[in-house]
Amino acid sequence: MYPFIDIYIFKIPVYGLLTALGYGAAVWYCLKLRAKAGLTKEQVLDIVFYLILGAALGGKLLYIIFYWRDFAAAQWLDKIRYGFVFLGGFAGALAAGVYMLRKMKLPLLKTADFFIPAVPLGHAIGKIGCFMAGCCYGKEAHNHFLAVKFTNPQSLVPQHLYGVGLYPAQLIEALAGFILFLILYALSARRHKAGAITAAYMTGFGLLRFAAEFMRGEEEIYILGITQNQIAALAVAAAGVLLFLFLRGAKPREQSR
Repeated sequence: MYPFIDIYIFKIPVYGLLTALGYGAAVWYCLKLRAKAGLTKEQVLDIVFYLILGAALGGKLLYIIFYWRDFAAAQWLDKIRYGFVFLGGFAGALAAGVYMLRKMKLPLLKTADFFIPAVPLGHAIGKIGCFMAGCCYGKEAHNHFLAVKFTNPQSLVPQHLYGVGLYPAQLIEALAGFILFLILYALSARRHKAGAITAAYMTGFGLLRFAAEFMRGEEEIYILGITQNQIAALAVAAAGVLLFLFLRGAKPREQSR
């Protein structure tokens, strides 16, 4: 589509711009509602900084692990610049979040429930950036009414797919992300056990990502007809279900509103 915005001598990557906008929207959400979690502005910003750092490192690391063969190609610099595996980012942010909450002596599950709705919000905006750059493109859709065509030579879609109708996998994932955000926001406004919102996100995201992978065009089948990302997505969904079951059996010590 439109990978770059040209302003005089400046060439601004739309992917990076929308990723930054996604992070900004997530931070705005957390700052706007911080009083609900009893957090100060400084605490929110400190936690968010480490969450973003963990997400960036985790997402890039898992991308390199999953797609290390691609780095022999001529476009390896573009691949490392745009390449990002969200599941790796989630794992990195989770590790960084647990570290910071332990360090600050904040309740782990209750605080995680506060931050978690911001994740699909930021992710959804970032996925629009993926669409503009042409990464995470969909499978061939031919004459399907949803089909979109990439013709910009600067896009990350392979040349043999220029002008070919593809499923807008990125936009479908973005829409799913916005819907998941609204669901989590509504659930967080109701009384719930600490950890329930986090479990809902993990289960919902894992299942949505598993389904979305069937439309992705650049993923290779790994085993049993599914991709590496689908295996990871199922693992996240399963962890969410296990957390739900744990919370159901746990004594109601902590509730949130």
